[in-house]
Amino acid sequence: MSESQGTPESVQPEKSDALAPVAPASTTPFARNSSFNAGPGLRPMRRQEGPRRLKNGIRLRRKEGIELLAWPADAWSSLLLEGVDDAARNEGLDYARAGQTAILQITPEGIEASVQGRVARPYTVTIKPEQLSALDWDRVVAIMAREAVYSAKLLAGEMPPLVEQPFASIGKHLVPHTASSVARACTCGLPLPCKHIACVSALVLERLAGDPLLAFTLRGLDGQRLLERLQEAHSIATRGIARAHSNPPTVEQAPEPLPLEKCVDNFWRPGRQIDEMPSETEPFAPHALLRRLGQSPLQGKFPLVGLLASIYDSIAEDGRKLRDGALQRDE
Repeated sequence: MSESQGTPESVQPEKSDALAPVAPASTTPFARNSSFNAGPGLRPMRRQEGPRRLKNGIRLRRKEGIELLAWPADAWSSLLLEGVDDAARNEGLDYARAGQTAILQITPEGIEASVQGRVARPYTVTIKPEQLSALDWDRVVAIMAREAVYSAKLLAGEMPPLVEQPFASIGKHLVPHTASSVARACTCGLPLPCKHIACVSALVLERLAGDPLLAFTLRGLDGQRLLERLQEAHSIATRGIARAHSNPPTVEQAPEPLPLEKCVDNFWRPGRQIDEMPSETEPFAPHALLRRLGQSPLQGKFPLVGLLASIYDSIAEDGRKLRDGALQRDE
């Protein structure tokens, strides 16, 4: 082969080099930091340090963490985090902020959550506070129904410490005083209480701070159901069982309306029936629709249900003033 044609890349070695060792072509793809490729100059793959990331998990949104909580969340904090060392507490808060919780259910039967850790299958965390008996709740509701302040505060989204008084009067507590009355468990196999319990506890405390009615749920009676029972007990005490659970009146058939062209001049004027309305109506359950809808899922500085209740009260009061003013002018 002449020099002008060049030397091809696939040229065979000279006879003098025939016995030289030739490195075999690698058929295995290169895996960076793999322990299976731990040859010269390669580092073994490091073990995953953090948990498996969870998409759309439940996150802790409080920037200040779970410190400086109002009652009763602060009282529950010492119970749920009892015995959690600093390392597990800090790592649990990191789990909560990262959204490692897939499921979080808070019911009168207790708390159940699913937390994703380092392994493929998530861990199950259960927290079961000691529940009050049905008889205890009957006595508490009867005591609270005697004072309107309890219903007013709870409907406004407030939970003052005075709510403990009806429980104390029967020798019980809304928030348990001993950590032994709260059973905590996790399927991770680590010494309890673990970081997964700390993660779930942080999320529960955040919800308690935004929805104090959960304090009743944790003790065995749903918070919204408590409000309904308070209203029922108050109605029975003031108006009797028949009036409190009376049947709704039947709807009378409305008269045939006039054609629109005959109503143009008086379209924006109230009908004559408004003058026949009584100045005072029969007592009714306040904010019945808001109570039936329950707590708003929207988070904010002020409870949405309480704000709407205040707005409705203000509108109703202004409406009564306008009605009374119109009646006085007619007289």
